[in-house]
Order: sequence, then structure tokens, then C-alpha cells
Amino acid sequence: MRSRKGDMMSDRILFYGAGGRGVVESIGVDNILRDERVIPAGGFAPDWTQITALSGNRILFYGKSTGRGVVCSLKADHAIGDVTVYPAGRFATDWTQVVALSGDRILFYAPSGRISVCSIDTANTIKEVKAFPQGTFATDWTQITALSGDRILFYSKSTGRGVVCSVDSNNIIRDVTVFPPGRFTTDWTQVAALQGGRILFYAPSGRIVICSIDADNAIKDVTVFPAGTYASDWTEIAFLQPPAKPSSWAVVLIKFSDATTAPSYPRERFTEMFGGSGVGRFNMVDHFWEMSHGTLDLSVSRVFGWYTIPQKKSDYTGSGANPAGRADLITWARKAAANAGENLSPYADRVFVITHPPTDLFGGAGLGGVSGDDRDGAGMSSLSPALIGQEMGHVYSLDHSRAGGVEYRDSWDVMSNRGLYMAPHPVYKELDGSGRPIWRIGPGLNAANMAGRGWLDASRVWQAAATESNRVVDLRPLHSRGLAGYLCARVGPYFFEFRVKELWDAAIPQPCVLVHEFNGNQSDLLPATNGHQDLRTGDEFLRGNPASPTGTLVQVKVLSIDAATRTARLSVTRRP
Repeated sequence: MRSRKGDMMSDRILFYGAGGRGVVESIGVDNILRDERVIPAGGFAPDWTQITALSGNRILFYGKSTGRGVVCSLKADHAIGDVTVYPAGRFATDWTQVVALSGDRILFYAPSGRISVCSIDTANTIKEVKAFPQGTFATDWTQITALSGDRILFYSKSTGRGVVCSVDSNNIIRDVTVFPPGRFTTDWTQVAALQGGRILFYAPSGRIVICSIDADNAIKDVTVFPAGTYASDWTEIAFLQPPAKPSSWAVVLIKFSDATTAPSYPRERFTEMFGGSGVGRFNMVDHFWEMSHGTLDLSVSRVFGWYTIPQKKSDYTGSGANPAGRADLITWARKAAANAGENLSPYADRVFVITHPPTDLFGGAGLGGVSGDDRDGAGMSSLSPALIGQEMGHVYSLDHSRAGGVEYRDSWDVMSNRGLYMAPHPVYKELDGSGRPIWRIGPGLNAANMAGRGWLDASRVWQAAATESNRVVDLRPLHSRGLAGYLCARVGPYFFEFRVKELWDAAIPQPCVLVHEFNGNQSDLLPATNGHQDLRTGDEFLRGNPASPTGTLVQVKVLSIDAATRTARLSVTRRP
């Protein structure tokens, strides 16, 4: 396996060879792969024929020859350990494809055209949910993979044809898009879905193609790795993040009836900003995938409009003091879409309205969100991900973050924007008339806010025991899931996270450790004993009196911060 370095935040892929060898690789949204852990021959059993990822960093291995299986855990250091063993005969022996769907469902396919969809809970208990008898499906599918948005790609190696189907939570499967014979090449032996609506195709010649697929199932090449780039003996390739439950949004573009100018940006800018076609370009799909540790997949969001509504801009009277007026604006947009024959009810409150001319900037749970190309005193557009990230976050019930109990004072968190540490957008580089960046991104979402939404990957959190004495803990950057190690430390009610100057956090002053607690649905940034909000090497966080032998104590010291290796080392002392 070739080692390739990249700086984008990444996820993990397992390459498995029949000799029982494997490699865990990380892959970023820029399609750069990097070796993370090499498992030598004999590290795995040699008879696994299907491997698929489950939630909670679990992996299901299935052996067709005997019908046996194992569910393993993938640890923070990429080490793999057995969790549950299913003896020979537990599964049928005719399954040639085993695919994880959202909600910890598993699809089993046999060349007779039968399918069974099972569920597996966090205790690894398997039960059948729905069976489709022999002949229900075509018999020539050689690869099946789950895509974003509860879609499935069926691929036939013999003809190069394919079908994308949809599968809902009731396991109703329907054809969506048919790709005729010859649409794909016929040498792919592995097809694996990645995050952000991407698909990895592998051929035994060692070539790989990574394509993107949008919400309309349009496929295009993104990155090609020629023959010989990769080893030729991989028999299974599994993306080690199970399909996220889709959280698609309806983005509705509306113009007021008295608009006298054209919108600032073409419709394509918004399809890139909110949909799968813009993955890897610091769009909202990237933002929520990274900030939710892969829990939220927005890649099948759709853009509707532009629609001209009968209301004038002056008809809008909404504000924070007039929430009914804000709700009216979203109702106008919903009605415009309905008049155009679009049904937005499946999106619930995940409706984001872009107005021209701009009117307001807000978001709320049960309501939706609104923005437009308004410019602030620094020349920044209200369409910037730095601001839209907060408003969409409100729709997910995130509140403003605090420091010292005061809202909007946590400059290291997107839920306090407009903040100090918003970076110029690295892709959309337009400047205003004064040469200032119009588009800005970041900073990221803090660990306490992530935990409050159930987005913080618990398997990557180090938990302090009731009593600790100078325990040394290494942290990796909070949003760098492709790196081995812990991404957060939890000591009692306090969340410790490491942040570095890159990507969404490119504008923070220096690498640092942040401390938060979470109360009343709000995170609060807590300072070091010397007053630093961002803890640096030598700084200490203290609650209690170290000199008291009996009092409650939490004492965490930052021993070192190494930006080059992306590691922060903490010393943790805790006394109940």
C-alpha cells in the first residue's frame, strides 16, 4: 500500500487480503489516502469473504464457506479486537454481499436474487427484519454498497451495468436510477462507499477510481489512481464508518417581487455549498460531517428555486422580537416551492431559505433558517459557512456557546460567531471592493456541544476514573478522526479537547487545549488558573485545593503541545 500524506480531516478504510493481512488507511475529503496501521499476514483469519462497518466503531466479518462471523471493535489506535463470535452455521453460506445500512441494519444478498435485511443492536444481537425471496432481485450483482441518503448502488461486473435504489427505514426498496450495460468498466472487484457521496472502485490491477454521486444520482470521476498504485491482492475493502442516517436539507432560493437586481451568485454556488457536489470544498456537508464525527450526512440535500414570491421585501417584519414574522418568511418560501410542485414536508424543519435581496440571518429548532448575501462591516457575506454553520446548528437545537457564562464569548466555537477566529474560505476566494474576504469558515464545534447532540464519538473519548494521580493522556485534534488516539478527555463534568491551526480552525492563534462544561444545553469555556482561555504548554486547569487531602479535586496540566505530530499531552489528577 502506498503511503500518501494529506492534511484534510479523514475517515478510515480497511483493506483486507485473503492471506489474513490488512491495512487500515485514512482518507480525507480530498481523496488522499495514508497508511495508519499495517496488519501483517495472519493478523486476520484468511476465510473472510465480506466485511462491513457497524456503528460504535464495530466491524462485522462474515465467512461464506462456513457461515460464521465475528463482530470486532476498532479502537482509537486502530487496533482491532474481537467482541462477539458467531459460530459456523449462524449465517447462511450463500451470501456474496453483506452491506451495512443506516440504523445498524445489514443487507445480505445471494446470487439467487434473494435478500435478507437484519438488524444488529449495540450488544451485537442479530434478528431478521425482512426477507425477500429468491428471484426478487437480479442474479448478476457482484458488488453492492450503501450510499448516502439511504441509497444502495448495485453493480454487475459481467456487464458494467448498475442500479441505484432507495431503501427506507421500513426496508422498502425502490429503483431510482438505472445505469445501462457499459456505463461502468467491468474490472471492478470492490466498490466501497465513502463519506460525502463518494464511491471507491478497485480493480486487481491495483488501480482505483474515486467518483462522486450527487442527490440526483449523477456520477462523475473525481480522482484516478492508475494500475500498480495499490496492491493487487485485496479481496475486501470496507469503509469503517457505517452509513449515517441522512439529514438532508431543502435549500429554497427566493426573490422578493420588488427585487431590481440579479442574485449575487448563480444557483450552482448553492448546490455546491449545500450538496454532495461540493464535498471537499469546505461546504456545509463537510462542516456537519466533521463537526458531528460522521453522524450527520447532508450530501443529498437539494436546492429549490429561484422562485419569485408575491411579497415585497418591505413586507418582511420578522426579527428576534417578532418570531412570528420570521416564521412567515419560511412559510412564504415553502409555499413558493409547493406552487412549483415540490413537497418539502419530508425535510421537516430542515429548510434553509436564501433571500434576495437579503433580509435576515437566523435559525431555530422547529422553524428552519434564513440567510442572504448581506455584508457586515468587515465585508463578510452572511452566506459564509462560518455564519450559516451556526444558524443550521440552531435548527439541530444547538444554543449559543458561552465563556464565563456570557453568550458569544467562546471565540473557538462556531456557535459564538461572529467571532475572532473565522478564516478566509480556502476555495471561495472572492474579495470585496476593499480587498477583504467575502467568504469565511470556522471555527469548529467544541466537544461539549458535540456531546450534547450525541455527535461526539464516545469510543474516542478518554474517561477519567473517580481517582487518578498524574495520569498521562495524549489527545489528537478533536476533528481529526483519521488519526489514531483519543480525540477528547472527559474528567468529571469537564471536556478537554485539542485544537490546531488548520482547516476549520485555521484562524485560531496557536495550537491549544480547550476546557468546556455543558449545562442547560449550552457549553461554557473555562479558563486556566492563569486566565488563559486557550491552555498552552505549562498551563493548568484546577477545581479544588491540591493541598487538601480530603476535598474534591480536578487538576489537569498541559505537559506539551506538539503541532507537528498533532499531539497534546495532559497530566490528570482527580480525587472524589
